Amino acid sequence: MTRTILRSAMAAAIGIVVAFGLIWLAQYAGSEIAPAEYDPATGEILIPIGSTIALIVGWFIATFAGSWLAMRISGGTGAGWVVAGAVIGAALYTAIDFADTWWMMVLGVTVPLAAVWLAQRAASIIAE
Repeated sequence: MTRTILRSAMAAAIGIVVAFGLIWLAQYAGSEIAPAEYDPATGEILIPIGSTIALIVGWFIATFAGSWLAMRISGGTGAGWVVAGAVIGAALYTAIDFADTWWMMVLGVTVPLAAVWLAQRAASIIAE
């Protein structure tokens, strides 16, 4: 019992590190493709659509990879859903902190949920 809990906790931690690393890479790539611009008239930072698309794709890829890895390490599905919860929490925190639009918050929840669901299906197919 203790080994299973410890294994799941370690798997979730590894999955979260992998997911956040991949999100960081997606944000970096997005800022290199379409850098943000500062508008001196309004004082706003204008983020181009290319950076936003890279972030959304990054959420999906990172959640899928981190969750799949966590599920494979732990031998169950719970650790993968913990990784998805961490990504959703970070996405919502960032969206609220930067006062993003409502659709960005909706995507911050639905994209990781879709990714973890697909990762669960992929992990179960490999396990069989």
